[in-house]
Amino acid sequence: MKRLVTLSGILMLPIFLFAQSSPEIGMFIGISTYSGDLTESSLTYRQSHPSTGVLFRTPVYKNFGIRAGIDWGRLSGSDKLNADSSLFPRNLSFITNLADMHLLAEYNFFNYGDNGFTPYFFAGISVFHFNPFVFDSTGKKVFLRPLSTEGEGFPEYPDRKPYNLTQISIPFGVGIKYALTSTINLAFEFRINKTFTDYIDDVSTAYVDRNILLRERGSAAVYYAYRTNELPAYRNDPYPAAGAQRGNPRIKDWYYFTGFTITYNLNEPHKSFWGAKINPLRNPGAK
Repeated sequence: MKRLVTLSGILMLPIFLFAQSSPEIGMFIGISTYSGDLTESSLTYRQSHPSTGVLFRTPVYKNFGIRAGIDWGRLSGSDKLNADSSLFPRNLSFITNLADMHLLAEYNFFNYGDNGFTPYFFAGISVFHFNPFVFDSTGKKVFLRPLSTEGEGFPEYPDRKPYNLTQISIPFGVGIKYALTSTINLAFEFRINKTFTDYIDDVSTAYVDRNILLRERGSAAVYYAYRTNELPAYRNDPYPAAGAQRGNPRIKDWYYFTGFTITYNLNEPHKSFWGAKINPLRNPGAK
């Protein structure tokens, strides 16, 4: 988490350097969703959770602006909820709280100051923090990373390193915004975050040797690496052989945010986000 705070400060620096006329502050309200080894498709809303955030944006040049913010949400995946029934017997699942600090460049397709309405595109960089866990039969959290369910950090699997819980992603997306008043702006947007990890869900590659996992991390690691025995119909199935497929290492995990932003202009009330006067036909009170 200390690394997240440090990197977040670095990401915020440009927003203060460029902050000038017509800045906005506001909040995001929507949902956060995960895509990875425990979902049947790259884009699904079957396992979404409420999310919220805060943001600050300021113009830079003409239709370009810079935006910084932090969002909080939750990601989860479960084979029990997967539309692909072939994955049901695997019975893996995870939950993680998510913190995402981002710096984005925005481009408005229309002159928002004149029209009070525009679609927009954005892209940038983010630092995010996650920590996958499950709940045991008593409702207690069991964090998965310390269990090394795929042999991360074991000498027998030198190519499988422990994964970092704070990482970089590439956010990009589209939105459409509208000036509700001369000071209040409402937008709806969809933001995708491309990550460089396959372990948001603690699932990536192949099963490790059961005896090695038992020796290195104990019975809990074996239990949560292969949860088919929780299902009565599959209770007697043997633990998979070492090297049997558990996940797909060729495709990294993704997460995305969908929702609304509402922002307030900090400059004179008769000016819009870009510092230009709102069309007086739309706002008779503008001067």
